[in-house]
Amino acid sequence: MSPSISAEASQPLLARSTVAQRKQANELRKTLKPLLEKRRRARINDSLNHLKSLILPLVGKDNARYSKLEKADILEMTVRFLRDLPSSPVKDSAESYREGYKACLHRVSALLPKTSLDEDACQKVQDFIKQSMTANVMPTCLNCCAQSSRAFPQIHQRLQSLKSNFSSRLESQSRSNGAATPNRAQQSGAQPVSAAMWRPW
Repeated sequence: MSPSISAEASQPLLARSTVAQRKQANELRKTLKPLLEKRRRARINDSLNHLKSLILPLVGKDNARYSKLEKADILEMTVRFLRDLPSSPVKDSAESYREGYKACLHRVSALLPKTSLDEDACQKVQDFIKQSMTANVMPTCLNCCAQSSRAFPQIHQRLQSLKSNFSSRLESQSRSNGAATPNRAQQSGAQPVSAAMWRPW
């Protein structure tokens, strides 16, 4: 058999194998499609059942009386409930500060009996907490923090300059002390020791 004849004979074999692979892939796809659809429907049904068990108590309905609800009814009920929810107003910074301040006072009051403070100190703290609770707390610290945040770059720059000046001063002092130490040692060594001076050794 010549090479040209073998090549011509192999081409129909390749074509037939390719067609067979495509047919096998199509059959596998047709087989898997119902399984995938079944899983998708099961996920939808489980999510709807979960949604029904969540939404019915929120709208004031009994689960036992509404056990057989259509899927569309569950979705419509959920949409109505979410649409009728009151939109929460956006809190301003002053109100958030007051709420946080009062929450901190409550936390301190709850932790105070667990501390090792004496009765007098605990009573003073409790009096301060009661007075702060009844008073109209103004967010003065809020303005203070805002001003501090605006002035922070200048403060940081000043601190850096003070730190560098202090470091350079320390280095100069250490160098001067190091230079003065040998002179002091020489001076102390050059002084004659008096025989009449009492020594502890």
